[in-house]
Amino acid sequence: MASALCIRWVVQFTSVLAWVLFVPVNNQLTPTLVPTCPTQCICLSQSQVVCNSASLRGVPSALSPNVMQLSLSRADLRVLRSDAFSHLRQLRRLSLDACNLTRIRPFAFRGLPRLDELYIQHTPLATVDAFAFAALQNISSIVLSHNRIAQIEGYAFAGTNFIKLISLKNNPIKRILAHAFSGLNDVTQIELPSGVKSIEPKAFFGLEGVGVLELAYMDLPALLPDTFFGLTRVGRLALRESDLGVMRVGAFEGLRHVEVLEICNNKIDGVEELALIHNNSVQTFKLTGNHMLEAPESVVLEVENLIIRGNHLPCECGRDPLANALALTPDFAEENLCISPLKVRGRSLSSAAGAVCRGEGTGSARARAAAGASPLGDSFEHSLAVIIAVIAFLANS
Repeated sequence: MASALCIRWVVQFTSVLAWVLFVPVNNQLTPTLVPTCPTQCICLSQSQVVCNSASLRGVPSALSPNVMQLSLSRADLRVLRSDAFSHLRQLRRLSLDACNLTRIRPFAFRGLPRLDELYIQHTPLATVDAFAFAALQNISSIVLSHNRIAQIEGYAFAGTNFIKLISLKNNPIKRILAHAFSGLNDVTQIELPSGVKSIEPKAFFGLEGVGVLELAYMDLPALLPDTFFGLTRVGRLALRESDLGVMRVGAFEGLRHVEVLEICNNKIDGVEELALIHNNSVQTFKLTGNHMLEAPESVVLEVENLIIRGNHLPCECGRDPLANALALTPDFAEENLCISPLKVRGRSLSSAAGAVCRGEGTGSARARAAAGASPLGDSFEHSLAVIIAVIAFLANS
């Protein structure tokens, strides 16, 4: 009796095993590999896997090739080698948040033709190596916020096309190197962090087709020649709420096909040249709310739509406000303000021009000299007249 039960159990087990290990194809039993779930992971389904284990030190190789969503958050992944995920070609969403990542080798994400979202946040990653995010053809977002990224090497995103968002917010990036975005095409928006202190010439060279590129809260000694050289097809380029230092000759040379260029609410120490010529193909240029410590030396603005409003500029006695190189709009003198001298600060250029020369706005030695009415000079002449009168009186007495 016991033997019969044992035989019956073995037959049933064998039948179940055959059902699991063999799949009928064209009425034939074909062996197929049933993927197992790695011990350090939780397989919610064949397409969704979570491997949030601090003891995990590499990308699991035993995962099903059908995985579409993979989380390796908090794993002890320190270096991602090239082609690290090439065995997961169906992958659509990948999260590497809060892992110990310090290095991403070139082409680490190659072989992922369907990857749509990539998240790497809150890691010790300090440098984005050349070609680290290269050749991601169909991805919509790369989120690299809240890391320790201080440097992006040239061609880091080369060959990556048609992406909606690259976010680098909340990283200590102080310097944008030349060619950092070369080879990156058709991006809806690039989010850069605040606190950038240097932008190398040709930093955006080879970046073609960007919807919004906003540079804000920077502290630059100067906007260097060729800063935007090679940047083409831009929906909106904005420089705002920053200390731009001195705008050097050729800062916008080589910039092509821009719908809107905005320079708004910045401190500008000086403008050697502000030139946007026909070759730049800028449709709208907005210069608003800036504080300029010196009048621009050279301005050439060959754009379709021009807005110059709310800027604070030096006011000089005896100088017609319309002689300013920026006086290219009909209401320039009424819509822009004085930054100096002190007593006319905040007044429109048109209302303050005469006040400076009448002495109402006296506060600058240069302005007083231009007006020919120095209070020190008047006092000296009065004292000299008194002395001469006294000497004449004594001589006649």
